[in-house]
Amino acid sequence: MINKKFPLAAGFLFSSVLLLGSCGNEEQVTEPVTDEASDYDGVEDANPEGGLAEENVGGEVFGFTDFELDVDYPDQDDALTASYEEIRDQVEAEYEDKLSNETLTGNDAFDKLEPLLAELELTEDMSEEDVISKVTEVFNIDSNFESIEVEVTYPEGTDKEYQASGN
Repeated sequence: MINKKFPLAAGFLFSSVLLLGSCGNEEQVTEPVTDEASDYDGVEDANPEGGLAEENVGGEVFGFTDFELDVDYPDQDDALTASYEEIRDQVEAEYEDKLSNETLTGNDAFDKLEPLLAELELTEDMSEEDVISKVTEVFNIDSNFESIEVEVTYPEGTDKEYQASGN
Protein backbone atom coordinates (compact mmCIF):
# COMPACT_ATOMS: atom_id res chain seq x y z
CA MET A 1 0.00 0.00 0.00
CA ILE A 2 2.82 2.42 0.85
CA ASN A 3 4.60 1.71 -2.45
CA LYS A 4 1.55 2.85 -4.45
CA LYS A 5 1.29 6.14 -2.55
CA PHE A 6 4.96 7.08 -2.95
CA PRO A 7 4.89 7.72 -6.75
CA LEU A 8 1.70 9.76 -6.36
CA ALA A 9 3.16 11.83 -3.51
CA ALA A 10 6.48 12.29 -5.35
CA GLY A 11 4.63 13.44 -8.49
CA PHE A 12 2.57 15.90 -6.49
CA LEU A 13 5.65 17.24 -4.71
CA PHE A 14 7.58 17.64 -7.99
CA SER A 15 4.72 19.49 -9.71
CA SER A 16 4.34 21.80 -6.68
CA VAL A 17 8.03 22.69 -6.80
CA LEU A 18 7.79 23.49 -10.52
CA LEU A 19 4.72 25.64 -9.98
CA LEU A 20 6.29 27.60 -7.14
CA GLY A 21 9.55 28.00 -9.04
CA SER A 22 7.76 29.57 -11.99
CA CYS A 23 6.20 32.26 -9.82
CA GLY A 24 8.32 35.38 -10.02
CA ASN A 25 8.50 38.64 -8.16
CA GLU A 26 6.22 41.00 -10.05
CA GLU A 27 8.03 44.09 -8.72
CA GLN A 28 11.37 42.93 -10.17
CA VAL A 29 12.70 45.03 -13.04
CA THR A 30 14.09 42.74 -15.72
CA GLU A 31 14.89 45.33 -18.37
CA PRO A 32 18.26 47.08 -18.35
CA VAL A 33 18.66 50.61 -17.05
CA THR A 34 20.51 52.58 -19.72
CA ASP A 35 21.09 56.21 -20.48
CA GLU A 36 20.17 55.50 -24.11
CA ALA A 37 16.61 54.61 -23.10
CA SER A 38 15.79 58.18 -22.14
CA ASP A 39 16.51 61.77 -23.10
CA TYR A 40 18.18 62.93 -19.89
CA ASP A 41 21.65 62.69 -18.42
CA GLY A 42 22.80 60.89 -15.33
CA VAL A 43 21.59 57.30 -15.59
CA GLU A 44 24.40 54.76 -15.77
CA ASP A 45 24.30 51.63 -17.87
CA ALA A 46 22.86 48.59 -16.17
CA ASN A 47 23.13 44.88 -16.68
CA PRO A 48 21.78 43.94 -20.16
CA GLU A 49 20.01 40.95 -18.60
CA GLY A 50 18.09 43.30 -16.30
CA GLY A 51 18.91 44.80 -12.95
CA LEU A 52 22.21 46.51 -12.29
CA ALA A 53 25.66 45.85 -13.63
CA GLU A 54 28.16 45.04 -10.88
CA GLU A 55 29.87 48.44 -11.10
CA ASN A 56 26.53 50.23 -10.54
CA VAL A 57 25.39 48.29 -7.47
CA GLY A 58 25.08 50.44 -4.38
CA GLY A 59 23.32 53.59 -5.52
CA GLU A 60 25.49 54.50 -8.51
CA VAL A 61 22.49 54.94 -10.83
CA PHE A 62 20.32 57.46 -8.96
CA GLY A 63 22.40 58.29 -5.87
CA PHE A 64 20.37 56.05 -3.56
CA THR A 65 19.60 52.36 -3.17
CA ASP A 66 16.07 52.69 -1.84
CA PHE A 67 13.40 55.33 -2.41
CA GLU A 68 9.85 55.29 -1.05
CA LEU A 69 7.21 57.97 -1.47
CA ASP A 70 3.77 58.14 0.16
CA VAL A 71 1.40 61.07 -0.41
CA ASP A 72 -1.95 61.48 1.33
CA TYR A 73 -4.63 63.95 0.27
CA PRO A 74 -7.52 65.03 2.53
CA ASP A 75 -9.94 62.71 0.73
CA GLN A 76 -7.52 59.89 -0.22
CA ASP A 77 -4.91 58.12 1.91
CA ASP A 78 -1.97 56.68 -0.03
CA ALA A 79 -3.09 58.63 -3.09
CA LEU A 80 0.39 58.34 -4.59
CA THR A 81 2.92 55.69 -3.64
CA ALA A 82 6.18 54.90 -5.38
CA SER A 83 9.11 52.68 -4.51
CA TYR A 84 12.45 51.81 -6.03
CA GLU A 85 14.76 49.32 -4.35
CA GLU A 86 18.12 47.87 -5.25
CA ILE A 87 18.70 44.43 -3.77
CA ARG A 88 22.23 43.39 -4.66
CA ASP A 89 22.19 43.57 -8.48
CA GLN A 90 18.40 43.32 -8.77
CA VAL A 91 15.94 46.20 -8.92
CA GLU A 92 12.31 46.28 -7.78
CA ALA A 93 9.86 49.05 -8.59
CA GLU A 94 6.23 49.86 -7.79
CA TYR A 95 4.06 52.86 -8.63
CA GLU A 96 0.45 53.56 -7.70
CA ASP A 97 -1.54 56.72 -8.33
CA LYS A 98 -5.04 56.20 -6.98
CA LEU A 99 -6.23 59.57 -8.31
CA SER A 100 -5.54 58.53 -11.91
CA ASN A 101 -6.24 54.83 -11.22
CA GLU A 102 -2.74 53.78 -12.31
CA THR A 103 -1.02 50.78 -10.71
CA LEU A 104 2.30 49.59 -12.12
CA THR A 105 4.91 47.05 -11.03
CA GLY A 106 8.24 45.80 -12.32
CA ASN A 107 9.33 47.06 -15.74
CA ASP A 108 6.21 49.20 -16.22
CA ALA A 109 6.73 50.93 -12.87
CA PHE A 110 10.42 51.43 -13.60
CA ASP A 111 9.62 52.98 -16.99
CA LYS A 112 7.39 55.48 -15.20
CA LEU A 113 9.85 56.14 -12.35
CA GLU A 114 13.17 56.19 -14.22
CA PRO A 115 13.03 59.79 -15.54
CA LEU A 116 11.58 61.04 -12.25
CA LEU A 117 14.23 59.39 -10.10
CA ALA A 118 17.01 60.66 -12.36
CA GLU A 119 15.65 64.20 -12.11
CA LEU A 120 15.52 64.12 -8.29
CA GLU A 121 19.29 64.27 -7.77
CA LEU A 122 18.91 63.78 -4.00
CA THR A 123 21.95 63.92 -1.78
CA GLU A 124 22.49 62.95 1.83
CA ASP A 125 23.27 66.53 2.89
CA MET A 126 20.07 68.09 1.47
CA SER A 127 17.69 69.62 4.00
CA GLU A 128 14.28 68.11 4.63
CA GLU A 129 12.66 71.17 3.06
CA ASP A 130 14.80 70.85 -0.10
CA VAL A 131 14.04 67.13 -0.49
CA ILE A 132 10.28 67.63 -0.04
CA SER A 133 10.34 70.58 -2.46
CA LYS A 134 12.26 68.59 -5.09
CA VAL A 135 10.01 65.54 -4.74
CA THR A 136 6.78 67.57 -5.00
CA GLU A 137 8.14 69.35 -8.07
CA VAL A 138 9.43 66.25 -9.88
CA PHE A 139 6.40 64.06 -9.08
CA ASN A 140 4.02 66.97 -9.81
CA ILE A 141 2.32 66.65 -6.42
CA ASP A 142 -0.59 69.03 -5.92
CA SER A 143 0.02 71.55 -3.13
CA ASN A 144 -3.18 70.57 -1.27
CA PHE A 145 -1.63 67.31 -0.01
CA GLU A 146 -2.36 66.36 3.58
CA SER A 147 0.98 64.69 4.21
CA ILE A 148 4.01 63.51 2.32
CA GLU A 149 6.61 61.03 3.48
CA VAL A 150 9.84 60.21 1.66
CA GLU A 151 12.27 57.53 2.80
CA VAL A 152 15.68 57.27 1.16
CA THR A 153 18.63 54.96 1.72
CA TYR A 154 21.84 56.50 0.45
CA PRO A 155 24.84 54.51 -0.87
CA GLU A 156 26.74 54.54 2.41
CA GLY A 157 23.73 52.90 4.11
CA THR A 158 22.33 56.05 5.73
CA ASP A 159 18.53 55.92 6.00
CA LYS A 160 16.75 59.26 6.04
CA GLU A 161 13.07 60.03 6.41
CA TYR A 162 11.58 63.31 5.25
CA GLN A 163 8.04 64.41 6.16
CA ALA A 164 5.81 67.39 5.58
CA SER A 165 2.20 68.25 6.39
CA GLY A 166 -0.20 69.90 4.00
CA ASN A 167 0.01 73.52 3.05
